[in-house]
Amino acid sequence: MKFRQLEAFRHIMLRGTTSAAAAEMHVTQPAVSRLISDLEDSLGFSLFERKKGRLFPTPEAGEFFRSVEESFLGLEKLESVAMQIRDRNPKELCISATSAIASTLLPIALKEHGHFYPDERVVMHTDSMSEIVMRLQTSAVDLAIGLQLPQLSGIEQEFIGHARFVFAARAGHPLLEKTVITAPDLAGESVLTVQDSYLNYWSKLEHALDAVESQLMKRLYIDTSHTGYAMVASGLAVGVLEPFAARVWAGNGVETRPFEPAIYYPYSFSYPTNIRHQPSLHQFKQSIRNAAQSMAEFAE
Repeated sequence: MKFRQLEAFRHIMLRGTTSAAAAEMHVTQPAVSRLISDLEDSLGFSLFERKKGRLFPTPEAGEFFRSVEESFLGLEKLESVAMQIRDRNPKELCISATSAIASTLLPIALKEHGHFYPDERVVMHTDSMSEIVMRLQTSAVDLAIGLQLPQLSGIEQEFIGHARFVFAARAGHPLLEKTVITAPDLAGESVLTVQDSYLNYWSKLEHALDAVESQLMKRLYIDTSHTGYAMVASGLAVGVLEPFAARVWAGNGVETRPFEPAIYYPYSFSYPTNIRHQPSLHQFKQSIRNAAQSMAEFAE
């Protein structure tokens, strides 16, 4: 299986004909046909049915295309990251953070930081944990904030603090009459399930709910806490979520309670070790520490 073969397959799937694919690749139609034939031989199954001079994708082609497209989108994202690195302003601070941190801790830290560097340009990216890792490993950002990462080569990190996850429900939910919510209380409830590319992060939460797993209704799967809180605000489910975004959703009918057994997750900020850091980075790291110390979510 060769890259050029996959490229021909992708162009046919996207454009619909070998002639359009050939034009995209700047080759002849017979060359595209040979690439597809060689790809089918290497895969061991047919990608297209040929009827009256036209190509129709097989079910196997549709399934294979999804994985091929993911790979190409990954390459395109790397090209975008490379462009960002190449075109970066030397007087620019580039930050990546999870959505919950970006909407809570980050504004507090940047407000203090702005007193020291009022003219500095700041670029912020709101990312998943897997996207944060990619940005750090490609040195596309100066610093990232989120859940503590495993030990990764070329990345330094500094611990911020532990945050205790909370039970969240729409105002008026019967469970909110309790001062503390326990796992057995969730039996029979529609409970949000975290679905993330870094599922190992959520093992503590999964273990806490193991005893009542079979009694939970799980039909809503989320990959960001803001989405989770939106579902809670609509009364579609309850959840055990990170506590930061709760302050954003408190005005939208969401209430929280302590959850037992207590679930704590460590948070940190991370930065690449192999790049020339912005002069302002040291001060920004201190502003992050100060912001974390001022937040009740890190108090326990």
